[in-house]
Amino acid sequence: MKKINADFFNKSLISIDQFSKKDIGIIFKTAEKMEKIINKKQQSNLLKGFVVVQLFYQPSTRTFTSFLAAAKWLGAMTIPLHGMASYSSAVKGESLADTIRTVHQTTAADLIVLRHPDDNSAQTASRASYVPIINAGSGKKEHPTQAILDFYTIKKELKRTTNLKVVFLGDLKYGRTIKSLGKLLSLVDKNLELFLVSPKILKMPQSLIKKWRKRGVKISQTEKLNQVLAKTDVLYVTRVQKEWFKNKKEYQKVAGSYLIDKKTIKKAKRKMIVMHPLPRVGEIAPETDQDQRAAYFRQMRNGLYIRMALLKLILIKKQ
Repeated sequence: MKKINADFFNKSLISIDQFSKKDIGIIFKTAEKMEKIINKKQQSNLLKGFVVVQLFYQPSTRTFTSFLAAAKWLGAMTIPLHGMASYSSAVKGESLADTIRTVHQTTAADLIVLRHPDDNSAQTASRASYVPIINAGSGKKEHPTQAILDFYTIKKELKRTTNLKVVFLGDLKYGRTIKSLGKLLSLVDKNLELFLVSPKILKMPQSLIKKWRKRGVKISQTEKLNQVLAKTDVLYVTRVQKEWFKNKKEYQKVAGSYLIDKKTIKKAKRKMIVMHPLPRVGEIAPETDQDQRAAYFRQMRNGLYIRMALLKLILIKKQ
């Protein structure tokens, strides 16, 4: 994977490991400009003449629609391909690499946004592709654009990005969003404290914990949210990832492990935020939506700005 090194042009975005603090700063400054475009309700022509293809093998609402809208707001031609696992030649056994090459040739794509269930799918696609690939979720491994928009949300909501106390709650074994966010937070916050709250069978992989601890991150693990909630700045909730369970009984045992509701929120600080990549399937009660600390809908809108910024940075060469 190529490091970004402040030059995004024509580079694939595969992993948070490609970024430096400077790179993240550039994305944030660009996202602020993108927000102005949206607020003015004036479509830009920055990407007029470019073709952006969305190649999604897994279900998606937020990532799919925000990338689609991001490209359209910037004037690009968009080709949205959803449900590829069911209706494409993948059913016939076509490899991902061949599909990537095919899509480029049949659409004249300038960039491909890919979501795929295989952990190494984005890397496979980038090696085969003639144009940049943006990883929109690869298996259980990573979701880099989600991590960037999550961190942007933290910055906007809390007005700071250091000395954070963050709770990752729920499915830490299969959830890809918190793995990418953990990587990013450990990169930018040298005084980060992480509280990993999950059932025993859904713990964060030890390999990631070891890497983060080497960066100086303080990490503690528990099954009980009430032990850490009162001191946390960011409560990042995840759903239990039913699609990755081979045993339905195992899923049912942990599906209702946590619930964030009014009673829970009362135990938290007033200057704390609740985040969730969504969809939620019972872990956050709708009544919580009215609390000022519920940031998950604002988090979604930030995804539009960040994805507009990334498309602009990758497709347009610095003048």
